[in-house]
Amino acid sequence: MKSVIKASLFAAAFGMAASSAFAESESFGGIGVTIYQLRDGVKVAEVIPGTPAAETKLQAGDVITAVDGVSLKGQDIEFSKEQLRGQVNKPLEITYISEGETYTATIRRAQITVKDLDSKNVEAWYGNKTEFEAAELETYASASQSDKQLVAVLKHGNAIGSGEKVNATNLNGIYVEKANEFAPKVKASTGKVGSAALKGFTRSAISFNVKSEGTANITIMNADGAEVARLQENVVKGFNTVKWNGEATPAGRYMVTIELNGSVSGKNAVLK
Repeated sequence: MKSVIKASLFAAAFGMAASSAFAESESFGGIGVTIYQLRDGVKVAEVIPGTPAAETKLQAGDVITAVDGVSLKGQDIEFSKEQLRGQVNKPLEITYISEGETYTATIRRAQITVKDLDSKNVEAWYGNKTEFEAAELETYASASQSDKQLVAVLKHGNAIGSGEKVNATNLNGIYVEKANEFAPKVKASTGKVGSAALKGFTRSAISFNVKSEGTANITIMNADGAEVARLQENVVKGFNTVKWNGEATPAGRYMVTIELNGSVSGKNAVLK
């Protein structure tokens, strides 16, 4: 059986070894998976939501046996990583085995940044807490790298489960270059009093900083520009969190716009 799937030009991607240690920050092009080496190829440990790999049928547990016709059988992890990584926006074809069947998928690489999250800084940011849920870590990671789009926070190369609490050691923030396909319908204001900065976006809450108090109108739009939700909340100057119900909302990339005191700010966000 053969399935050839082309990922979106705007999707983020990376390929990394699940057991690898990273420098403080590292950027490269990849397909959006964490892997470890087997005799017959590389086994997928995680497929990161919001990446080109997530646009295919590739899933955790599958074994990638070849990249662009180059076999990964009998190779080491560094060789396999080298094949999966490469020029941003350049497509590659992987051959993989899933549940005993062999498939191929064509995926376009994109820029990814992996950043170590310093445990002391994470704890201090939350008033010296020592255990954190995924949403809290995502909020911190987003704020610490505001020029890029956060897609995941990993611990030891693995995603943190819903409801799971972890300490702040061995954490990596996974970021992609911000895409412009979700340009706000109203031009964003920069530097104007009342502008907002999105800090966190989960299925239960939206957090952001604003420069003044007032009534905020929050709109969530999907990739097609369709409105998913509209919220209104009285906010104070500084950090705010607004609750919403996104349990039935599909995972994917969204634009969150915040209108306050005559200015509109918009930011891309990934819902997992």
